[in-house]
Amino acid sequence: MTRHPEPAKHPDRPRPAEPGERPAPRLYCTVVLWDLSRSPATVASLRAYLRDRAVDAYTSVPGLRQKTWISSTGPEGEQWGAVYLWDSPDAAYGRPPGVSKVVELIGYRPTERRYYSVEAAVEGPAAAAVPFGKGLGLAFDPASPEPLTRPQEFVPPGADSFIPVPDHPGAPDAAARHRAARRRTAVTAHPAAPTP
Repeated sequence: MTRHPEPAKHPDRPRPAEPGERPAPRLYCTVVLWDLSRSPATVASLRAYLRDRAVDAYTSVPGLRQKTWISSTGPEGEQWGAVYLWDSPDAAYGRPPGVSKVVELIGYRPTERRYYSVEAAVEGPAAAAVPFGKGLGLAFDPASPEPLTRPQEFVPPGADSFIPVPDHPGAPDAAARHRAARRRTAVTAHPAAPTP
C-alpha cells in the first residue's frame, strides 16, 4: 500500500469545509466619522437625537446586526460617529439607511467612512448583566455627563505613541508628517544630479 504524504498545513489558508458543514455567517463592518469643527452640532447636542429618534429608528433597519454610536472630545476637537455590523455586503456597502437624520443635524456628509471585513466577534461576560441595546451609553445617563475626553494612553517605555497627537492646532497629522519625512529621506538618499 502506497502512503501519500499529508498535505502541508498553511495557517494563512482557510480550512476546507467538512462534508455537510455550513459556512460561518459573515459580518461586515462600516465605520463612519464626522469632524464636528465646522458644525453647529456638538457631541452633547447630538445625544438628544439618539434618545428621541435614532436608537429606535435603527432597530428596524434590514441587515443591521448592531450599531454603536461613538464620540470623542480629545485635543483634536469633537468627533461623532458610528460603528455598524451588517449581515450582508449589500447592506454594508450600499446606500446608507434612510432613517438617519444626522447629516441634516451636523450639516454635511461624513468626513471619513471606512469598510472592514469582520474576522471574528464575541460578547464578553458583561453582556449578560447589561444586554446590548437601548438604554446603554452616555446619551441615556440621567445626569447628562460631559462627553468623555480621550484619556492619556499607555505607552511602553521607549516607544512612540500609538496615536500621535498634534502639538498645536493646525499641526500636520501623523500621516502628513510621515510623508514629509519620506520625501526628505528620498531627497537626501538620491540627490538630484546637477544639470549641465
